[in-house]
Amino acid sequence: MARVVRNLFFRSSAVPPPFKFHDLRLNGSCSFSASASIRSKARKNKAKNMEKSSNISVINQSKLSQVKRRTRSEKELDEETFLKNYGNDNSAHVPVLLGEVLDVFTSVTLHSFLDCTLGAAGHSSAIIRAHPEMQVYVGLDVDPIAHEKAQSQLNSIIDRDSFDMASALKVHTFLKNFKDVKSVLGEVADDLLTGGVNGILMDLGMSSMQVNDAGRGFSVLKNGPLDMRMNPKDCDRQL
Repeated sequence: MARVVRNLFFRSSAVPPPFKFHDLRLNGSCSFSASASIRSKARKNKAKNMEKSSNISVINQSKLSQVKRRTRSEKELDEETFLKNYGNDNSAHVPVLLGEVLDVFTSVTLHSFLDCTLGAAGHSSAIIRAHPEMQVYVGLDVDPIAHEKAQSQLNSIIDRDSFDMASALKVHTFLKNFKDVKSVLGEVADDLLTGGVNGILMDLGMSSMQVNDAGRGFSVLKNGPLDMRMNPKDCDRQL
């Protein structure tokens, strides 16, 4: 009877399985390892982003200093606008004396503008952005390579900056010499031929784009055929 009572009221609970410390250490080790891996990856990504930002900053500062070296303009350079327009590899060529050219037209209302030496549209791109009131733009260049680059550049800024323009800008580019300017203006609009335009730019001479290409025949730094034609398709004859 005593055994029955003891078993009834003092039954011992089932013996729990032995605690295995090595399981705890293993789980803790896995958790720590995963956490350390995540932190390491985050540090690497942060370092990579910092390096990328640093490189971009160096490139941007280099571009800014390049412009400041190429201009004697007293005007403060709007760094944010400059980097937006010229801060990547696909941007327009930065012309010499860009600041001076912009200064000349600062006080002029340019409803119409004529660039007789369009080139790669470095000047024209900046002037169009600086004058949202512009309604008619005409650009000429006899160099087909420059003309193609200019068209691409002008199309890109019009598509990107159209929301900033107060009027619908009409852009006309011609693969022609500036000696043909009279017929070109007449082709665009009769009133331009009779009434004239608000601004004209002529940047005479060769560009770095032509000088740096040995095949064009303008370079004094590289050997190449003595071609020296602004339009290589003018005739088949070379010197």
